[in-house]
Amino acid sequence: MNDLMIESRDLRFAYEKGTDVLTDVSFSLAEGEKVGLIGRNGAGKSTLLKLLVGLELPNTGTLRIRGIPVERKTLSEIRRMIGYVFQDSDSQLFMTTVEEDVAFAPRNYGFSEEEVEKRVTDALEKVRIPHLRKKSVYKLSGGEKKLASLATILSMTPDIILLDEPTVTLDPGNRSNLIRLLNGLDCSLFIASHDLDFIWDTCSRVLILSEGRIVCEGPSEEILRNGDLLRKNGLELPLSLIQRDRCK
Repeated sequence: MNDLMIESRDLRFAYEKGTDVLTDVSFSLAEGEKVGLIGRNGAGKSTLLKLLVGLELPNTGTLRIRGIPVERKTLSEIRRMIGYVFQDSDSQLFMTTVEEDVAFAPRNYGFSEEEVEKRVTDALEKVRIPHLRKKSVYKLSGGEKKLASLATILSMTPDIILLDEPTVTLDPGNRSNLIRLLNGLDCSLFIASHDLDFIWDTCSRVLILSEGRIVCEGPSEEILRNGDLLRKNGLELPLSLIQRDRCK
């Protein structure tokens, strides 16, 4: 198997015949690597994640997941390797209870009921919400929905997890829980977020997306400490770094 989880080369995408949302996007993600995607609103972050999981297909360029091209005929295979946690949990949770939602993908892929049960239990324990197993999705808080959404992805033990604004709706406790969980995973992570403190705590490398183009990439330590670079792209230094500098 290819040790590059994601390979994007000269990727271009526009909705119908409009202006390009993404232009000449090239990057890669290695096995086990955790990479943050940052940029102002409208930069194209969510669109890029949708392309990676095949919810949209590129107009031109190449996109491969573990060496397999992302095309209509390969989407079933691609989606067994890659999980996508939506920004809006209501777009991801559609069954009656948390248990049913987490079991949906393994059951749909034909696993035995014994294996489905094991995967549901493991996923719920990983995100520390086994007590919500039988709870109605419609009675969950925003933070609980986010964790349940992640559990639906973990139940398929993907090689790659994409997360779109994962800290939205999370309280400080659940946010810390999510950081601990993601840092403990062996799979590759690609995280799009405005929460630069969260990116600092979880990602070793950062890409900056601006007006549909990757304008800079490098180690988190280097990118997230560069105030001038961040401000040029509509971002600010992580709050934890600002506070740390003030205390020196």
